[in-house]
Amino acid sequence: MQRRRPVFAMQGESMDAEPARLIIEALKEEKIDLFVTLPEEPTASLTQVVQADPYFQCVTVASEDGGVALTAGAVIAGRRAVFVTGIAGLLKGGLALMHMGPQYGIPVFILASYRGDFGDRSGISGSKLQVFRQVGEPFLQALRIPYQIVGERRTLKRTIRDAHFMCRTSDMPAALLLTGEVLW
Repeated sequence: MQRRRPVFAMQGESMDAEPARLIIEALKEEKIDLFVTLPEEPTASLTQVVQADPYFQCVTVASEDGGVALTAGAVIAGRRAVFVTGIAGLLKGGLALMHMGPQYGIPVFILASYRGDFGDRSGISGSKLQVFRQVGEPFLQALRIPYQIVGERRTLKRTIRDAHFMCRTSDMPAALLLTGEVLW
């Protein structure tokens, strides 16, 4: 039986080919071969490229907390994995993430599109985007999850490698919030 790949019908802005290439190169350099995602608009093109690359096993999940849990389970089993979601997904998966980090010390690595940051051209109303901007970073701080905002292509690969290294060696989740020329 052949594995079917989901088809994404996304509207609006999605990252272009150069940031997707840089992310894929950095993931391969870190030997991350499990790509867990809940597809969303800004990272749809990245997910499509990953699905076409035989290096990666790409798993689409039905919920954000399921993505956090699957990524954590894979890491416990010895896999190098990344969970790719949006800032809303990061907020929704927060309870699961809280348990993985401070409580159990499981190094869940997350790449999240930073909806609501300056330059977001998604077409979502400003009041909704403002909520993500006002809540996202304080939420990660409250959970004591180390994070960094990545908005420049020139620093993208190095930041992914450094964040994944820190995540693995400190047994803590880490999140990179993608924005600026990386995403929009």
